Amino acid sequence: MIEKYRLVPNKIGNKLYWVRKFANRPDHPYATHRAVRRCSTLELVFSFYDLCVAKMTYFTENFADYEPCKMNYRTGEIEYCEVWDMELLSQNATGILIDLRNLAAITDIAVFREMCTWLEQQQQGYNNHQMLRAVG
Repeated sequence: MIEKYRLVPNKIGNKLYWVRKFANRPDHPYATHRAVRRCSTLELVFSFYDLCVAKMTYFTENFADYEPCKMNYRTGEIEYCEVWDMELLSQNATGILIDLRNLAAITDIAVFREMCTWLEQQQQGYNNHQMLRAVG
């Protein structure tokens, strides 16, 4: 993860931060060293995408329903990957893809809650359909 995001340690004030250095703009601090040591990989990735606590909490609690993915830029295909390398989440039951950049663009909590409700309905509908196929 440190390599992917090109993070380097940098002391800011009294704290050690992991920052991304840019040639043509100011350094961007992503997390304190303490946070890197204590937070889960999922929490760190979500913080790199500037996702709010509500999004982090929802997907942490429901992570078993999703698989981390990324797009292979050479083939355009979606590939499963490790959490630290993800750019997308794929809902296991339906295959619905959630791009973390689009997730970050949702700033209204009501819109986010609507999305969560919709995702849960899609998953439930798929699960009910699977049960009917198995029975009938």
